[in-house]
Amino acid sequence: MEKAASYWDEKVTSPAKDLILRWWENPMLHELVDINWHQSTGCATAGEYIQKATGKASLDIGISIGCGAAKDEIALLEQGVVKRFILCDISNEQIKIAKDFALSRGVEADRISHMNFVDIDVPLQQKVDLFYWRHSLHHMLDTERTLLWCKDNLKEEGAIFCNDACPPNYMQWDDEVLNWIDMYRSALPRAYLRSPFKEGEYHPTRPDIPDVNYWKQSDPTECVDSASIIPAIKKHAPSTQISFLGGCIYALGLNDILNNFRNEEDLPLLKNAMLVDKLMSRLGMNHFFACVIRKQDFV
Repeated sequence: MEKAASYWDEKVTSPAKDLILRWWENPMLHELVDINWHQSTGCATAGEYIQKATGKASLDIGISIGCGAAKDEIALLEQGVVKRFILCDISNEQIKIAKDFALSRGVEADRISHMNFVDIDVPLQQKVDLFYWRHSLHHMLDTERTLLWCKDNLKEEGAIFCNDACPPNYMQWDDEVLNWIDMYRSALPRAYLRSPFKEGEYHPTRPDIPDVNYWKQSDPTECVDSASIIPAIKKHAPSTQISFLGGCIYALGLNDILNNFRNEEDLPLLKNAMLVDKLMSRLGMNHFFACVIRKQDFV
């Protein structure tokens, strides 16, 4: 856990280069992904999704584990969807950023408390109305046990919100996914495969996938048990409506080549990427999902 904390402290404090490498760094693609989220969930925002699933306009207290900069959580406080939040992150730098952001938004200090570590071997000091997992559940070492611990620490009408990743453990993608990406990237003009790191070099059409040892050395919590999340939800809360969000193209196939999609004339290619991504999602190949699990959904 200390290695993971150090990894995220360094990631936050290291100055970023002027490169676009991931989907959330590209404004055009980010907008398309947001549209996909809206279409898949039937809701425009996480707050609306939570309200719709729980039938409640406002929840008293939520906890976000792995909150990062907590921009989404602060937005839920501002919208009144959640009255108070416990923000948790193993990175002290992330907690500092979250505190500063809340202050900048004028959120009252007594509406937020902070923690570094959450021990799922012991109950929380108080039960909560909402567990908020945004791209953090996949960092838990035992995701099935984590979901059951959440259930045990929910109030009777509480819920678990997930907007998270569900890839194979350590993102060891199978040949079917990699073959689809290979076909997609092979159809791109060669200029779009230019490497952003070394002039004159190009990325292969079949992406190089870091092996398990790479993740264990850099961030040993990255997708360590992510493959168990969906089976655990279906096993323990089978009535939960899961929205699959794709991601094999926009979050994997476009990795490290997105720097070549900077201009407005690149937008049609990004729209085509999302069409391929959606087809893969419908065929069962997904990187991300969203759902709200109510306590009453557990069997």
